Amino acid sequence: MHKSPNRLSQQGFSLFELVVFIICVAIIYAVAANRFAQFPAAAERANFMSITAQIQSGMNLQSMEFAINGNVDQLQHLEAANPMDFMLEPPINYLGVFDAVDSARLERRSWYFDRTAGQLVYLVNTEQGVFLELDSGDIPTDEIRFFLSVQYSYENRRGQEFAEVALDEFGGPVDPTIRRRFRGILFAPVTPYRWDGAGIDLPEAAISGQAG
Repeated sequence: MHKSPNRLSQQGFSLFELVVFIICVAIIYAVAANRFAQFPAAAERANFMSITAQIQSGMNLQSMEFAINGNVDQLQHLEAANPMDFMLEPPINYLGVFDAVDSARLERRSWYFDRTAGQLVYLVNTEQGVFLELDSGDIPTDEIRFFLSVQYSYENRRGQEFAEVALDEFGGPVDPTIRRRFRGILFAPVTPYRWDGAGIDLPEAAISGQAG
């Protein structure tokens, strides 16, 4: 019996077409799953960038306050201070202050202040894409440490600046013809680091920090 074209078109997929369809769906699912799986890492990185920017802004405001009030000579003690103390409100993933704590026991994607070292520490959720930049090469890391550094410039009466000068026990220049000028408070990484992009479009392909 001869079958009409309309009846042939209603018989459904052939085995070959079904196999091709399944393969295409599997490829699309794998690509989508891999991309969506990277969203938490991208969110962590964006949150980290935002908090470090807020901390540096808070230190800039603190610098202005000290300069305006003429308390520049009292700044030296800030180098061991907790940067979170200068924020209006610490982030929700700030765990607090610890002395010689085992960071492996703390929650990841969190900040804490290591009072023993005088450093603010961020615990990365995964070390993939996060590296410490050492002279011997980049090594993966699961934490990034920061410290506060009071920045000065040195110049003589003619306005000539010096990169390095001999300092006395109070941190002032030994040479009386050279004066020290306060520049600001820097929130800097203890070791230079690089945090590569996490799979979605962000302002930069990688963020990095240099020691002060």
